[in-house]
Amino acid sequence: MQILTHNNSVKLFFIFLTLVTSSVKSQIDVTDAVNDMLYISSKYVSSAASASVYQSSSSWFSSAESVGKFKLDVSLHVNILPIPNKQKTFLINNNELSTMELRGAQTAKIPTALGGHTETFFDFDIDGEAFEWQAFEGIKQDVVAHPYMQVSVGLWKETDVTLRYSPKVTINTSSYDIFGAAIKHTLSQYFRKEATDSDPIELAVLASYSVFNLNLFFDEVAIEPIDPKPGSVPLTTINSMIIDANSLLFQIVASKKLHKLEFTGSLAYTYNKFNYKLGGYQGLFLDVFNELLSFLDESKTDFKGDFGVNYYFNKFYVSSMLSLGKFPNVNLALHYKFF
Repeated sequence: MQILTHNNSVKLFFIFLTLVTSSVKSQIDVTDAVNDMLYISSKYVSSAASASVYQSSSSWFSSAESVGKFKLDVSLHVNILPIPNKQKTFLINNNELSTMELRGAQTAKIPTALGGHTETFFDFDIDGEAFEWQAFEGIKQDVVAHPYMQVSVGLWKETDVTLRYSPKVTINTSSYDIFGAAIKHTLSQYFRKEATDSDPIELAVLASYSVFNLNLFFDEVAIEPIDPKPGSVPLTTINSMIIDANSLLFQIVASKKLHKLEFTGSLAYTYNKFNYKLGGYQGLFLDVFNELLSFLDESKTDFKGDFGVNYYFNKFYVSSMLSLGKFPNVNLALHYKFF
């Protein structure tokens, strides 16, 4: 898998090579090793990137009906994302790698960023010196949860604007911060006069943009010689993966009230842009590797469905929503309406 193609990054990479190597052979060894690390990293981050889509796009609405002109809906949310077992690991084979080899195996199942513990090592040589790299470990959690605040205000023509915000919050081995905005327009206003039901089915369209920053911490991993010489230090140590997700959401929403209950459903399309960065011991190797890691920056699209139930009492109501797609996601919230 060839990744080193961007001119500026290639120049930077070869400056690094001249500083740490002394032969063409060792430069080739380092190039192959870094390519392998990038390939493994791409598989490692993929599940966490997809999970961030469901976390950032969840519960932008609680109803297709408008909040009401110049009225406010203020809510406190908890987002809960169970991690399916199939998203916790991936298979890697020696045939996929240029120079690295799995220690004692041809194929291994190793954690994604959402996975758990591993004792898998990769061995490789640089100019005849043997190096080792332990596979990254995951966050060792079965559920990822985070809280945030949301405010919706009703404007003209049954159009609502929603703002979402959470300062950086650290929970277990992960930290999050979120900011986003959405606009929703109720379509059923255009045919509601013809409806005889006092609580007809409401329809709306919604679009949102959100920024979701996710920092996943794991046990420190060193890239170092297998038999280090006295006084030698690792090339680098790595202890976190940082994922910045920018998400666009387009959604059609339906809802129906029955007494104090309201049932909601939607179908959504998401477009997402991801940026990746490793955290750890700051130095030239990590700086160069993060520059090359930018080649893993990618865009993804996805579809998901949402199903929810609200319960109203006085000026409060409780909303619950289940999102289904590559990941399940549950969102619970307490709302207060300012009339």
